Amino acid sequence: MKRIAMAVFALALIVALAVPAVAASTWTMYVKKDCNAYQDPNKHSRVTMQLHVGHPLTITDYVDGFYECRYGWVQAKYLSDTCPHKWGSWHTVKKATCTHSGTRERTCKYCGETQRETVKKTGHSWGSWKVTKAATCTVKGTRQRTCKNCGEVESERFYADHQYGNWTVTKEPTCTAKGEKERVCKVCNKVDTRAMDMLPHDYEWQVTVEATDHSAGQRAQVCKNCGYTTKAQSYDPEGTLRRGDRGDAVRHMQQLLVEQNYLNAGGADGIFGGGSEKALMKYQQDRGLNPDGIGWPQTLEDLEHDFGPWETVKEMTRAEAGERMRVCRGCGFEQHETVEPGEVIDYGDRGEAVRAIQQMLKQVGYDAGGFDGIYGKKLDTAFTGFDEAHGLTFQKGSVRPADVDALVNAWLETSDAAMTQSGLDTPVNLVLTVTPSTDEAADSDVTTYSWSLYNMGSEDCMFNALLLTFGDNADFSKDNLTMVIDGEKLKADSANSVSGSFRAANAWGEGNLNFAAMAVVDETGEKWLSNVVSFDSAAANEPKTVAPLDRGMDVNHLEDGIYPVAFNRGDVMKGASGTYMNAVHVFSEDMYDINELESLKAGDSIVVNGETVVIETIEIGDKVQINGGLLKGGIDLDPVEEGDLWRFCGDDDISAFTDRGVTTLEVDPSATYTDSSDIEADPVKADYEGMVDAMMAARYDTFDQYNTTVRIEGGKVVAIERGYMP
Repeated sequence: MKRIAMAVFALALIVALAVPAVAASTWTMYVKKDCNAYQDPNKHSRVTMQLHVGHPLTITDYVDGFYECRYGWVQAKYLSDTCPHKWGSWHTVKKATCTHSGTRERTCKYCGETQRETVKKTGHSWGSWKVTKAATCTVKGTRQRTCKNCGEVESERFYADHQYGNWTVTKEPTCTAKGEKERVCKVCNKVDTRAMDMLPHDYEWQVTVEATDHSAGQRAQVCKNCGYTTKAQSYDPEGTLRRGDRGDAVRHMQQLLVEQNYLNAGGADGIFGGGSEKALMKYQQDRGLNPDGIGWPQTLEDLEHDFGPWETVKEMTRAEAGERMRVCRGCGFEQHETVEPGEVIDYGDRGEAVRAIQQMLKQVGYDAGGFDGIYGKKLDTAFTGFDEAHGLTFQKGSVRPADVDALVNAWLETSDAAMTQSGLDTPVNLVLTVTPSTDEAADSDVTTYSWSLYNMGSEDCMFNALLLTFGDNADFSKDNLTMVIDGEKLKADSANSVSGSFRAANAWGEGNLNFAAMAVVDETGEKWLSNVVSFDSAAANEPKTVAPLDRGMDVNHLEDGIYPVAFNRGDVMKGASGTYMNAVHVFSEDMYDINELESLKAGDSIVVNGETVVIETIEIGDKVQINGGLLKGGIDLDPVEEGDLWRFCGDDDISAFTDRGVTTLEVDPSATYTDSSDIEADPVKADYEGMVDAMMAARYDTFDQYNTTVRIEGGKVVAIERGYMP
C-alpha cells in the first residue's frame, strides 16, 4: 500500500510540473536558497533579480522547468511550496502571575503564520518571616511572610531553637573506640548527644627482635595506647656494612681484606661492590662465620684480629651462664664472650612467655599478680620464694633457664591431666621440626637449634612448652626436663605455627638430645605431646656446608681456555703499548662433587651463586632437587659429562658462578670481538682495531659472567664474545 501511495504521489508531482501554473492568486512558492540571475527560456536573455531564502513569489506561468513571476523566470529547483518561516520576536498576550500561567505569540515575516505558547506561572517570591507571637523550644509561636509580587500572606506556627549550653565529653575517644559528648538545653533540659571520632594511633618504634653482632633485628611501629602494630621492618646492628655502602669504614674493611689476601689492592676504593662482597664471603667461610657477604660487627671485629680458637673459661650450667675466650695471635687481644644456655627473661620484659610463667606460679601456689604478661615486682617476689623452696638461688630481676625448668617440672607434677601422644588420627596433631643452626663458628661449644611447630589436627590448642631431655630415654613425663615457655594459640589444620630457637652446649650429657613440644586444649585441659625429634649429639650433628669445587685457578696466570668474565666496557682501553682489559673479574662455573651432595641432609647448607642456602629437603635422582627444586623456589643441579660433577641449572638453564679474582688481561692483535646480545639485530663483529669503539657503541652495557667469555691463548685474549641473556 505504501509503494502504491508513493507512486501516485510521484505521478501527480510530474503532472503538476509538466503543465502551466494555475492562477497566481492560488499558488505562492518560496525561494529555497539565495539566487541572482536566471535565463528567460523564450527570449533567451538574462533577467537580473535578487531573491533571498524564504522570499514568497506569486507564480504566473510555467515553461520547461521555469516558473514566471513578477521578478522574471525562476528554475523549479530553487522553489519550495513550504514556508521556511522567519519568526519575529515574542510578544505577551497574557502575562503570567504567581498562581496562573500566561501566553505569548510570534509571527512569520514571510507568510504571516502565528505561533502561540504557554508561559509557566512564576510562583510566589516570599519576603522574610515576621514573628507575630514569640515561641520557645516547648511552646509554638506564629509568624507570617508576604509575596513581593501579589501580596499574598502565608502564616505558620513554629518552635524556637533549643538554647544549648557547651559540649561536655561523657566518654573519651581512644584509638580503638569512638567517644561521646552531650549538651543540654537551658530552657527544656533536652539532651543532644553526638559521637566523637576515634583518636589517631600514637606510634613509637619498638624492637621485636633484638639485632645481634651477626644478624639483623626486627622493629615495628607500635601504638603506645593500644599496642596496634604496623610498618614492621628489619634493622642492622650499629656499624654494619652492606653492598652499596660507601665511605671510610668500607675502605678500612677492604684494606683489611687486602692485607689478608682476600682482595686485590685496587679493590680498596671505599665502594662496597660485588667484588668486596664475594671477598668478605670467602673470609667468613674460612673463619667459620656465616658466609653471607655482610659486614656484621662480629665479622668486622674478627677482621681486625687474627684470633685463635675459642677456649672455655667457665662451664655453663642451666643455672649460670658460661664464659669463653679467644686470643689474637698478632697482638694478644683477648675476646671474652658470655655463653647463655637459653633465653633469660629480665625485669620489665613483656609477652606471652611472662604470662605463662605467671599462670604456672599461680597453679603451684605462688602469687605473681595478674596475668598481664609484664615482669614486675610481684613476679620477682614470687620467684624468690619459689626458688628458695626448690633449693635454687634466685637472681633478682632475672628469670634464668634453671628457674623455668624447675617451675615447669613443679607444674607438671601438680597437673592432673597426663600428656597424650598426638598423631594423624588425634584431634590435636602436633608436628615438630628441629634444625641445627649454622650461625656458630666451627670451634663453638654451643649449638643453636631452630624449631617450628604446626597443629595439623582438627581442634585448636595453646602451645605451652618445648621440652628437652638428654640421654637415650626420651620419656617426657618424668624428671630432667628443660623448657622454653611460650603461650601462643595453634589453630586447627595448620592455620598458623609457633617457632623459636634453643641453645644447647655440645658437651651436655651423653647419648641422644631429644626434643618434643606440648600444647593444652583450653576447654578440657588435655595435654598433647608432639613427635620426638632426636639427635645423636650436638657435635655429631654439626651442620655441613658444601661449596662449589675449588678449581685451583690463578687469575694472574690463566691457562689456555675459555673463561666467564665481568667488566665495565670503559675498562677496555687502547694505549700506546696495545689494548688491555682492566679490572676483569674472572669466574668459574659452580661445580659440585656428587659424593658431597649425597652426604647432605636437612639442616645442612649449600653455597650457590655466592649465597648460602639452608637445606630443608633434598632428593637425588636424574637431577638433585633441593627444597622442592627450581619450580618450587628451590635449586636444581644437573649432571655434566665430567664424571661425578654436577652443576647448578637455573631459569633458562643459567649457570651459577664463583668469582675467582680480579686481573688485567692483554688483548692479542689477532683478537676478535663478537656481540650477539641484541637478538633484534645482526651480530656485531670487530677486529683488534675496532673492538674498543664497538664495545662503547653497544646497545647494552652489561658485560658479566652470564653473557661474556674470553678465550685465552698464551696468556693473552684472542677472542671476546658476548651472547644474548634472556
